[in-house]
Parts: sequence; structure tokens; C-alpha cells
Amino acid sequence: LGPQERGGVGPGRRVGPGRRGWRAAAAGVAVALAATLVTACSSSGSSGTSGSGSGSVKDELRHVHDTAQTSSYFSFGAPAQVVKLNGGQGESGPFSTLFGAGADQLRNWYQVLDPIIGLDLNSVTTALSVGKPPASVEILYGSFNADAIGAKFAAWGYRKQDRGNGVTAWIWRDNHQIDASKIDPDTEIGPGMDTGWLNVVWVSKDRVAYGRATADLAAALPEQSKPLSGDSMVGPLADCLGSALTGIVLNGPTPTGDTALPPMAVGVTATGPDDIRDEICVAAPDDAAAQKFATAFTTAISSYTDFRADLKWSKELTDPKTENLGGKQHIVRLTARPAEGRRPDFVTSLVYNADLATLLGLPMKTKTGMVVNPDGSTASGPTTAPATDSSPPCAGASSDASASASPSPVC
Repeated sequence: LGPQERGGVGPGRRVGPGRRGWRAAAAGVAVALAATLVTACSSSGSSGTSGSGSGSVKDELRHVHDTAQTSSYFSFGAPAQVVKLNGGQGESGPFSTLFGAGADQLRNWYQVLDPIIGLDLNSVTTALSVGKPPASVEILYGSFNADAIGAKFAAWGYRKQDRGNGVTAWIWRDNHQIDASKIDPDTEIGPGMDTGWLNVVWVSKDRVAYGRATADLAAALPEQSKPLSGDSMVGPLADCLGSALTGIVLNGPTPTGDTALPPMAVGVTATGPDDIRDEICVAAPDDAAAQKFATAFTTAISSYTDFRADLKWSKELTDPKTENLGGKQHIVRLTARPAEGRRPDFVTSLVYNADLATLLGLPMKTKTGMVVNPDGSTASGPTTAPATDSSPPCAGASSDASASASPSPVC
């Protein structure tokens, strides 16, 4: 695939159930679905503490505790709304690359795990991933059949623990322990999963949360002290995203380790395929710096080239608009439409492919040490991307073409 088809989402390492076992796992799932399909989401039930999937990104952070860990990174998605806009779960729909956004780990496996753990991710109203591994926590909001989910985890060998207030914990291992003894070597599926991200699961009728340790969930979820929505940096950035379908907030190094970017958020807004816009919300030291980001953004799209793709930005993004929101963090909102043929999450893919800096007027340093300026000039070496790409591997990429049932970035 060439640069025209580049673009995707997600910080997960895999797409689907491992490189070796996709076909076998898919066949097993088809049998399981036909025989024992039990949906986790029902039409009834209270969601008094749940995300709505229709409010602003900032609103969805009300029930997450503001800590150094949770405020460093979070991703957000409205899975059920995405499926609705896509016209169903077909992978040829206009929003299919957004399926499962916000559930950074589960989204890579949900098609196979649904019948095993009883979670229909595409019926979840709101999905959040907060913090960075190994202490990251994922939270799903909706209306759940807690008994059905519990029965499936019990059958998988998890032990039960009552946490009160209608919450039941299901525990495979705890405290970041990894026990791969029950993981199928062919499908790479089993209790706890490969890195322990499904070690501990808290289930109630309106929320399911999971992570590698009870302590991580306990630190992130109590509605105590200051909520994450009130964080001095995360709050304004999330507020800037508005009612996005998906979004991520980066308040520190990016998932690729890029430390050159300022605190920022990226997301996708749309009410249908005709009004998709990618958002970038950037915090600046002052209003003058915010205006520089705005000018650099429009200049790049109109005049410069995406170095890694060796393609004009105008072939990837169109109709750039900027708005200086100000405030204590001097937030500037930058938006554009993905060009024809681009996925709606195009700008998000730039984050995971370490390719966003020059679009904001910042220099980009490649793995080989080359410094690329926004206008395409370099401090050393060629002015176009070398034949051997120095960028990080695409998030979620797999060397097995058969493992392509979930969307993945394309380098």
C-alpha cells in the first residue's frame, strides 16, 4: 500500500488474535457465537455513573480520579455511536477504522473475545483508556448483564471478589503478574491475556473496568478528590475536543516516545460521512505561540509536504480551519477534513507514526538523527524520506496479512 492509503488508529500491538491463529480462532468464534451467544449489553438497567456516548469528551472524565498516571494519557471513544454512523459493523463502512476506539487493548481482540467474556464492545456507549502501560486502566460504560459476564469469567478460571456498591471483581492474577499458563500458543488467547491487561476485571450493571492490578483500578476509579475533568491541562484539552467520536489527550511523551510535542489532543468529529473533521487541540505558552501553531498548520496544508509519506499535505488534509480558544493554557483548535480516500482518523495515525510535528510547524527528528523542518528541508541527509523508513512501526501492524479483521495503521 502506498501513502494514499496510509492512516489508521490505535496503540495496540496486534490486530486480531495473533499472527498465527486468526483463521482457527475465527472458526472457533463462529461456532461459539452460533451455540452460546450471550450479549453483555441489554436494553434495561441504570447508568447513573456511566458515560453517555453523546456528551463532550470532558464530561466523560467526571468519574475518573485525577492522578499523575491518569492525566498523562487517555483515549476516548463512543463505540455504539460509531457503529450507528457506520451503518452497522461492516468493515467497508466510512467509520470502520474507529471501531472500538477508547478500548486500546480490547479493540484488537474484541471480535474473538466477545463470546468468551460476554462483552459486545460495539454496544458500549463510552470507552476510556487512562494512563500508560503497565498501569493503564480501561473503562467501558453502558448497560451490562453483570451475571452473564461473571459466569463467563468464572468459567475461564477467574476468582470472584465482592467490592460492594454493586461491583464484583473477577481476578486471574494481580499486581502486574503475568501467568501465561492457560494462553493458547496458537491463538494467543487466554485468561489475563499476553501482558496481563485482563488480569483484574470490575463488573457492575453500568461499568466494566479492567487492568493489570487491583491497585491501578482503585487509584483511577474512585470519584474522590479532583476528577480528571478538572485537571488544569487535561480538562481544557478535552473540552476543546467537544463531542468527538474518538479522541486522545497527550500530556507528556507520545506513545512513540516523542517528547517534542506540546500537550495536545487529537480527535474526530462527525454526524455522518459528509462532515468528518479531524481535530488537533494544542496548548501553548502564550497567545502568540498559539497563533504560530495556527499559521504553521494552514501553511503546511497549503504549501508543504508530509515528509514520511513524501506527499503534499493538501493531498491528505483539506479545508484547514483554526480557532484560538485562549484560556490559561492558551488552547488553539486546528481542524481539517481528511482528503478523499483517507480514513476519518488520519490525524490520529500521525501521532502513532510520529509524523505530526511538522504539521504544527515543529522540527521532526527521525531515528537516524535527521532533523526535518516543516518546509521539508533537513539538517543533514536527503530532503525526501529514505527508502528504508526511519519511522517507528505502525501501531497494531502485523506481518500476517490474514490478521486483518480489525483496522490497523498502514505505513
